Amino acid sequence: MSTQQWAWSDRLSLKHELMDETHQEFVELCAALSLPEEHSPYLTRLDALIAHSIEHFEQENTWMRDFEFPPAGCHQGEHDAVLQVMQEVRRRYVEGERDLGQSLAEELPLWFEHHVDTMDNMLAQFLINNQLAGKEKDQPSAALA
Repeated sequence: MSTQQWAWSDRLSLKHELMDETHQEFVELCAALSLPEEHSPYLTRLDALIAHSIEHFEQENTWMRDFEFPPAGCHQGEHDAVLQVMQEVRRRYVEGERDLGQSLAEELPLWFEHHVDTMDNMLAQFLINNQLAGKEKDQPSAALA
């Protein structure tokens, strides 16, 4: 897969409006990692992705806690692991291991597509089913749209 061509597509849509919007932003920020240094400094782009990912993952982690999503531990574990990898790549990039930046740009889309197909797909369906069953637990309906 060419990460320069990687972009949001209907293939990644989970029919959960807020999750899809957040995922679209993740895809844009992740794809930006493949841009040339002349576009903007790599660390600026990586920092934007890390900041987004912290909020993105916490949003999903909160839903999983609030709705008592059964495989929450495994799902949150993936969030924690990929965030740790991003932060480690950042640390090592600063220390001069520049090739890790390109490796992250190539591997992260593969991880994300798999994560969406499995973990996030299950979570989105779980949230949608809970909304349809009227189990909104004081969550704003827009969050589950």
